[in-house]
Amino acid sequence: MTSTRESLWSVAPEDRPRERLARLGPGGLSDSELVALVLGSGMPGVNVLDSAGSLLRQTGGVTELMTMTVGELRSLKGVGVATAGRIVAVAELWRRANDPPPGAVLQSPRHVADAARAHVAANPAGGDGTDSVMLIVVADSELRLRVVVPLAGGLSGEPRAHSLVASALHEVLYRGGAAFALALVCDDHPEGLADLRAIRDVLKLASATVGLRYLSTVVVTGARWAPLE
Repeated sequence: MTSTRESLWSVAPEDRPRERLARLGPGGLSDSELVALVLGSGMPGVNVLDSAGSLLRQTGGVTELMTMTVGELRSLKGVGVATAGRIVAVAELWRRANDPPPGAVLQSPRHVADAARAHVAANPAGGDGTDSVMLIVVADSELRLRVVVPLAGGLSGEPRAHSLVASALHEVLYRGGAAFALALVCDDHPEGLADLRAIRDVLKLASATVGLRYLSTVVVTGARWAPLE
């Protein structure tokens, strides 16, 4: 790769990200240029524009980059603590600016069931043919509801269970949550409860290792609900 000094000198001053931002505004910059401004400097021996392009290629794009945790970013080539921190900080500021006000306090499993039922009512099924939906109910450190996030797919099979656990923890961390609950909203004849119990047990153990608080798991069927025993 070209050295930082050679690459920067090869770019005309008016075409560098800061100058283009001042002239065109953020809407006139490419994804790589915006990421370059967040990074501030490039990886060793690589200019900041090429470093930004490398990050976007490794992650798959801006959306994927902005949804990664510090740990996930650190696993990328050339990303250290400072770079990961800057990216996560920008993503968190955007989320805070657009997050709705904190919701009700999740004082009991009943409140988890209410949050899950309200989410499903506000977001009807998209016609995918499934009769159930798995939800992660994310709360802050004071157990105030932050967001309810659906997890795609069914419960069956060990690989799927591992995937659900990883997806659930990722969503809680990405959403800035400190606590969470699991909810299965289904018809009157729920299936796969044994798999759900296994997922719950793994989540309870895994949550402690990443500093999260597990609250409860509930099954919601129509107007009824029950904690998973």
